[in-house]
Amino acid sequence: MSSINSLIHLKTDFDAVLMHIEIRHGKNDGQVFLIPLQYQNKLLFIMSNFVIPTDGLKEKFEKQLNEFKASIKSPNVLLLGQTGVGKSSLINTIFGEDLAAVSDIKPETRGFHKYNSPKIPINVIDSEGYELANPDDFKKSLDQFIEQNFAEANQQIHICWYCISISSDRVLPYDLDNIEYLTKQKRIPTCVVFTQCDNDTPEGSKAKALSEVVGGSFGRHVPCFQVSNDPEINKELDINKLIDWSVNNLNDDNLKAGFIIAQKADLNKKEDKANDRIKYYATGAAAIGASPIPMSDAILLTALQVGMASDIFSIYGLDAKMSDNLKNVVGSKVVSMLGKTVAGNLIKLIPGFGQIIGPAINAAVASTITGALGYALVQITKKAIEAEWSGDAQLLEMLFTEEMIDKYVEEYQRKNKQ
Repeated sequence: MSSINSLIHLKTDFDAVLMHIEIRHGKNDGQVFLIPLQYQNKLLFIMSNFVIPTDGLKEKFEKQLNEFKASIKSPNVLLLGQTGVGKSSLINTIFGEDLAAVSDIKPETRGFHKYNSPKIPINVIDSEGYELANPDDFKKSLDQFIEQNFAEANQQIHICWYCISISSDRVLPYDLDNIEYLTKQKRIPTCVVFTQCDNDTPEGSKAKALSEVVGGSFGRHVPCFQVSNDPEINKELDINKLIDWSVNNLNDDNLKAGFIIAQKADLNKKEDKANDRIKYYATGAAAIGASPIPMSDAILLTALQVGMASDIFSIYGLDAKMSDNLKNVVGSKVVSMLGKTVAGNLIKLIPGFGQIIGPAINAAVASTITGALGYALVQITKKAIEAEWSGDAQLLEMLFTEEMIDKYVEEYQRKNKQ
């Protein structure tokens, strides 16, 4: 029997059950009733052989990937600091090594270099070390660059990281003057990043002293963060706080999303964003499931979850590492797994098969299925990222299996006491 016919018969059987209950008990939405025994085996047989039809959903997966990426904006991050302060190391620590210099900076604006990548939504504008020019010339060049890019929203400087090496042992009056210019005249959110903190004392006394100098001039308006060239030391410093500050000071949700997707240093921040999207899709699933028989909307539910999967892939940057051919393979695989998992879990997640439930609980069931699948996809995607996946198909074949999906769906159910 085809999936569509199974769906029709399934709805017919449930409609018969509802009619049976309403005749005997009266209509009472939300109340739990036992399904008469003569229906239980028939329903169980149909659902055990039911597979959601996935025609066209692979194309939806690919389309959703592209649409989600198109909605994301690329933040413009300005880096200022002396030569050798460790700006390149900071870029690589937070955004990875995918960024490359581009040549769309206006030729009359000397001393500034834009770095970006088609794979990640971020633009980093690096300045030549300001010690290479006299203070007045540098300020004039900086002012010119900011003004030239102010008219176009996508070219404006959104935030500034002002980098000072801990090895310099000092914050110059010139540094404080630049920071005041950025924050008070140009109103650009600016923080100070103390770099090369692996050269600090174990107690961090140098960074503390320099932070007090900055705080004495700007108070809490200009926060200070400590970073290092050593990945292990960075675990104890402020990389994640710098990322939080950067996200919070972007004034557009799509810019915030762009930064979260672009950064590679804080997977928890990506997970928070992914969970926001899962909640969004779970709410949509609840609306679909609010019909008396959630199984009759299983196709819509699967289509919605395909959209959720593509968003999760984009947030973790997994799609940027896929070739077009691999996207087709993964799209087909994910769509197929979602179809099978939705069908299998529709019955598992209804509280106690053998019962029939009112629309409010059906909505909860649809939402729960979507939340569980979202959780499973996040856990699997995190494993791919943590394994430093570089685009090979073999790791994805190992991770994106029905067994792995089922494992994490069950884990989700245990955590949420479903």
